[in-house]
Amino acid sequence: MLVRRILAGGCVMNDQLFALHITWTCYGTWLPGDSRGHTSRALDCNRNFLPRENLPGTPLAPGDAKTLAYARSQQKHATVYLDAELATLVCHSLVRAAAERTWRILRAAVMANHVHCLVMDCPSDGSAVRRILKGVSQSDLCKHTGHPSRWWTAGGSDRYKNDDEAIETAIHYIANQENILAEIIDMEVSAGSEQERAASVNEPPFFLAKSSKSTTSHADK
Repeated sequence: MLVRRILAGGCVMNDQLFALHITWTCYGTWLPGDSRGHTSRALDCNRNFLPRENLPGTPLAPGDAKTLAYARSQQKHATVYLDAELATLVCHSLVRAAAERTWRILRAAVMANHVHCLVMDCPSDGSAVRRILKGVSQSDLCKHTGHPSRWWTAGGSDRYKNDDEAIETAIHYIANQENILAEIIDMEVSAGSEQERAASVNEPPFFLAKSSKSTTSHADK
C-alpha cells in the first residue's frame, strides 16, 4: 500500500508503507532444544549439529533433550528474567533509541523472557535495527543495575511488514501477548491493563496518517 504525503509547498510524495517486527529473547531463557520449539541447530544421535532450518514458513524444530542439555552447558552467563521495573526501563530505552534516530515504535511488549517491537520509519535492515535496539537497552540495563551483564540472547527475528493489513496484524499480535510487564504504544511507555490494551488495538489504523519516511519494500520473511 502507498501512503500519500503532502509536503511543504503542496508537493505530494508516495511512500511504501513499511514496518519491522523484531523479536528477541532474554539470555538463556529460550535455548536450542527448548520444548516450545526452536530454530537453532539441533544435535543428531552422534552429537553432530544438523543443518539450521529457519527459512520463512518452516515450522519450529521440536524440543530435544540432548540439544537443550548441550546448550545449557555452553552458557557463559546466568539466565535472565526481567521484572516490571526492568521491563519499563527497557521500554524507555527503546523509545529513546528510536526517537534519537527519528524512528517510530508503533507497538512493543516486554515480557519476563522476551521482547516484541514493531518499528516504522526505520532502515529496511532488520538485523541493523535490532542490533541498535538491543545494544542501547543492554547498555541501559547494565547502567541501571550497576554491573556488566549479558541481558539478551544473540540474534533474533526480523519480519518485514509491507502493507497496512500486515502492520495491523502485527500490532494485534504484540498487544495480545500474555504476561506483558511493560509496553510501548506509539512511542508512549505504558504498563496498562488488558482492557486498555484491548481498546487501543481497536482504534483506527493510526500509523497511516503519521508515517513520515519512504523506505524500500521487502517481502515478509
